[in-house]
Amino acid sequence: MNRPDAAAIVVTHNSEAHLFTSLTALCQAELDVRVVDNASTDGTLGLLDREFPDVKVIANPVNTGFAVAVNQALSTVDSDVVLLVNPDCVLPPATARELVGAVAADPGVGIAGPRLIGPDGRVAISAHPFESLASVLASRFGGSLMPVALRRMLCGVNRRRAYDACRRDGGPVRVDWLSGACLAVRTELLRAIGGLDERYFLYYEDEELCLRAGQRGADVVYLPAVSAFHVGGASSPDPTRTWPHLYRSMLLYFARHRGREFRAVRAAVIVRALIGMAIGGARLPLAPRSATARVRAWSQITRLAVAATPEPQEVPPCT
Repeated sequence: MNRPDAAAIVVTHNSEAHLFTSLTALCQAELDVRVVDNASTDGTLGLLDREFPDVKVIANPVNTGFAVAVNQALSTVDSDVVLLVNPDCVLPPATARELVGAVAADPGVGIAGPRLIGPDGRVAISAHPFESLASVLASRFGGSLMPVALRRMLCGVNRRRAYDACRRDGGPVRVDWLSGACLAVRTELLRAIGGLDERYFLYYEDEELCLRAGQRGADVVYLPAVSAFHVGGASSPDPTRTWPHLYRSMLLYFARHRGREFRAVRAAVIVRALIGMAIGGARLPLAPRSATARVRAWSQITRLAVAATPEPQEVPPCT
């Protein structure tokens, strides 16, 4: 079987626990693998040196964020297709070949993604419509705070269709955007849009990528017939290090693309953060360490949201 004309880019940050399995699968697929390490303090670099001497490694002295790291590796790629793979995602060789083939065989397809299977064996929802105020309220502020029936009602028809595409078997399905745990992207397209948007340190760069691909006439395609296995959030369990980036990126996305809804989203973020701080405070006597981390994270999110403006360049950085 011919070696696929594709390179895999993996961005790591303290991902040692999952990286061996992920990289082993990529090497078995005979992909040209590049790893960009964002200042890991665990044994990631030692693992790479010991177990994967042929993998090209870029070791950043500071955490540059996901988008910057991907673009660093992209500048060294000469293949027709790039696979963006999270270090806690295992991409079987057969799935890798199908993803690369889906992009390489059809000039109209710019991005393809597989069905994602979580650690519990269930299908993860990884195909989505572009976000709106209603979908943010349902997906980000639902959970135990909102009844399931109300969440489904707020999701709307488009989101339910995307969920159905993930759960049902069948052929390729065109969608608005795909979660970035595992994506095959036409290299020419990725370069044409300037790589991943580096204003997103973490989160929402996948939705931005798919939006900009669609603006250039490229299809984003979900392939339910092939699967990858995704742990999810394995390298970043501390809410003080991840949640502020999530909400900052959300505010940035709405400031750039859904300006009419920005102020409502910002208000919703502030309300959710205040509720989170209250819940965290109530849990302090029972679990002081985790509750303190949550309070700190929601406190930072509150400050970010209060300071945010509709102009994307003025959405404040996380600290």
